[in-house]
Amino acid sequence: MSKFKTLRRLAAAAAMAGLVLGITAAPPAAHAAVTGDGIVTIAKRELNDSSRNYEIPVNCSYYGGAMFGWPSCGGKAGWGGGGSSYAWCAAFAKYVWREAGVTTDLSQIDGYARSFKTYGQNHGTWHARGSYVPKPGDAIVFDWEHDGVIDHVGIVRYALGSNLYTIEGNTSDRVAAHTYYNYASNADIVGFSTAAGVTGGSTPAAAQPWIADVSGDGFGDLVTTKTDGSMWLFSNNFTRDGGVPYNDVRQIGSSWTNYVRVINADVTGDGFADLLGVKADGTMWLFSNNFNRDGGVAYTDVRQVGSGWNNYASIVASDANGDGFTDLLGVKADGTMWLFSNNIGRDGGVPYNDVRQIGSGWNNYASIVASDANGDGFTDLLGVKADGTMWLFSNNFNRDGGIPYTDVRQVGSGWNNYAKIVASDANGDGFADLLGVKADGTMWLFSNNFNRDGGIPYTDVRQVGSGWNNFNRIV
Repeated sequence: MSKFKTLRRLAAAAAMAGLVLGITAAPPAAHAAVTGDGIVTIAKRELNDSSRNYEIPVNCSYYGGAMFGWPSCGGKAGWGGGGSSYAWCAAFAKYVWREAGVTTDLSQIDGYARSFKTYGQNHGTWHARGSYVPKPGDAIVFDWEHDGVIDHVGIVRYALGSNLYTIEGNTSDRVAAHTYYNYASNADIVGFSTAAGVTGGSTPAAAQPWIADVSGDGFGDLVTTKTDGSMWLFSNNFTRDGGVPYNDVRQIGSSWTNYVRVINADVTGDGFADLLGVKADGTMWLFSNNFNRDGGVAYTDVRQVGSGWNNYASIVASDANGDGFTDLLGVKADGTMWLFSNNIGRDGGVPYNDVRQIGSGWNNYASIVASDANGDGFTDLLGVKADGTMWLFSNNFNRDGGIPYTDVRQVGSGWNNYAKIVASDANGDGFADLLGVKADGTMWLFSNNFNRDGGIPYTDVRQVGSGWNNFNRIV
């Protein structure tokens, strides 16, 4: 079934029979303000909610029942639909708008994706594809067959350069994140509607989920520790200091000798990098990033979020499914890789209790670095072998049925010259650069020129610092 066509189109005969249109559930209590970012937050929540982010068995969804009262199906209370007449992409998009607080004329949106275009036209918020830059929270509508019939709708996460990132219901039978390259010229996209009454939601310059952005300004900072347990923040002043980042440093903590591992991860999905500390007993502790709350001193708020992490030889933070919440990858000594999905929004604020194996053979790599090499919002992996060769494992989560990192190719050599390798978006362009630290303490910036050099990143290198051998960890 190509391009998700059939599951997104609702038959007119079904509407005539009264099967598609139903009574819209009462909206929640009014929000003080409806923002585009607020809409995206709801879409991310649903993307991450494995209790209902799928359909059973055919077009039977939670959203169809919640929004339109479609006939009960699948033996799940409140779920509605079933059969080819109940494609539920519109039900999902309307549900997200409603949960985010949109109330204006929602009754104009029915079970057809095309009603989102009509809604935008009625409220003066419709924008055809072309020069318009989509805003977070916009509804995006598609015509897969280019026949003038709209047959799918989703929610815009954000636009970054020529790429567009979305969350959509009823895509391959579930809620999923998607990326569209060169969206302005993509003939499958018809246009965008903004919900009436939405404020804010301009295209964000926020960091990608994997970036160690402590201050939330879109430039990757560095956090380091010394052997005495002190923690130091190197703020990224790339644009201020003539393209030389990380010469602004101050101490932000102590007692980090209590942790055998420190991992940067945006656990809460707010665009600020949190830290995860793992103790020798295998317990994991979340240090939330409260940079804006506590006068620029992050990581003073800590709580335990897991145990048993001493079973893994390495732990890598990676937003594997592109939902904006950082997942974890655990690699055991036998080389098997395990994906711990971030379900913080679903399970009472405790992430990483949903685990499954996604690969093997990772003990062939001396180090593994998480890096969004191609800038699509999905975290790729870089594996460095003992011989210094570097291999790029592209994140094909949406393409290969939820199994990322099956597509691999060599992208470099000579990386055994570096004692430490760290991914950081040094110049804030949305593409992960690499920082290599040699045994003599010099730091070298490998700029990410993925789009410039035919898909081969990290061929442009220059020294950006020294003295980094004074730190036992750079995260």
